[in-house]
Amino acid sequence: MSFDRNDPDDLLALKTEVNTDPNAYGYDPETTQAGVLDIINLPRAEFVFSKDKVAAAQIRTATTYDAYNNLVIDEQEWIRWVTGSNGFDDETTIVTDDFKVQFTGNTLAQTGAGNETNSFWATANRTEMTAAMRLIFERPGSRAEDLFGLGTIITRDDWFAARDS
Repeated sequence: MSFDRNDPDDLLALKTEVNTDPNAYGYDPETTQAGVLDIINLPRAEFVFSKDKVAAAQIRTATTYDAYNNLVIDEQEWIRWVTGSNGFDDETTIVTDDFKVQFTGNTLAQTGAGNETNSFWATANRTEMTAAMRLIFERPGSRAEDLFGLGTIITRDDWFAARDS
């Protein structure tokens, strides 16, 4: 699902969002960039999305010695195996439900705190490590993404089409 400028339903949804401002973001339909685009495309903590891929080296770097040491040998070996030797900034490691659950306690459909006990971290490190891993596996999203799907960015042409529909 993503915004389609040729879809009357998407145009109506965008126009309604801006004109009714249901979350009181302060849309100004007359000021396209600052009044609409900057606001609707702004990442916000209230909209959190799971990443499709992460950098394995970031997982290794965020794992504290104590957290690693408190895991059983099989879990330690699994971390070494799944994080391999990918580069630090190369988000090439595909995130599956199981992968995310092991590190954060959440499935791909879940975000934020609350499912820590599902992760493999030892009880002594669970809160600290699941929070650290969520910073790697999840990211804030925009209102545009909340309305129209992950990766959506509303453009000037999108807004003009909706405004004039």
